[in-house]
Amino acid sequence: MVVGFLLTVGLTGVAYGLTKPTYEATATILLLPPASSAIDGANPYLRLGGLGQVVDLIGVALTDQATQLELQAISKDVTDTVQADPRTSSPLLLIDVKDTSPDTALKIRDILVSRAPQRLDEMQSTFGVVRADRITSMVVNLDTQAQEVGKNRLRSAVVAAGLGVALTLIMAALWDANRVRRSRGVAARLPVRSRRTLEQDSRDIVDLEQDSPDIVDLEQDSPDIVDLEQDSPDIVDDDDETGAPPLIASPADSPELEEELADAPDDASR
Repeated sequence: MVVGFLLTVGLTGVAYGLTKPTYEATATILLLPPASSAIDGANPYLRLGGLGQVVDLIGVALTDQATQLELQAISKDVTDTVQADPRTSSPLLLIDVKDTSPDTALKIRDILVSRAPQRLDEMQSTFGVVRADRITSMVVNLDTQAQEVGKNRLRSAVVAAGLGVALTLIMAALWDANRVRRSRGVAARLPVRSRRTLEQDSRDIVDLEQDSPDIVDLEQDSPDIVDLEQDSPDIVDDDDETGAPPLIASPADSPELEEELADAPDDASR
């Protein structure tokens, strides 16, 4: 479990470090009415109506394929937006550039800012509008530094952390389940082995009896064996081996000898 959390922390750090940050640079361009439309030096900001359509046209002109290919050649990660500023109804053209490099974001933003008056002039010259009647433009806002925006790195770190925690919990659950399964398996196999051992021993005994049918009880195979004292009345004590005189068994110790002695007088009288 601890190892899993340590790996999760490492994975989160790697994801945060490998994810590139996003930097944004913006600019705002205001369109102004032609000088010929002024009456007696009237304020031009009071005559901004009707220029909104021109802002939309410039936005389309700056997002053509040729311009996009030129920007992609500078950076593969660049994303740009050229459109009317949605925060106001004034004829403001908003240029928004995002890139993984702050310097590249500023560079591409400056390219689009310089192209805006050029495209505006080209569109009017195509219709033969004289210089005095042409719409002009001026830069209102221009970021000096690209700012880091978005939460790409934080989002990647959170995703990596969530994935690491999920994998850690899954692996811990599988490990616990496997340990319980193995414990139950060992406990279930022990009685079975004991029964099998007893059954095997019983089969061995039966096989031994079947393999040796001639082995019978000692009393069944030797019915004529009688007591040693009955068959050997003259057996003397172990002292005979040491040279002592033999001891004759008394009639009381041998019933057969007593019977023979009792019959002896009858045989003599005859």
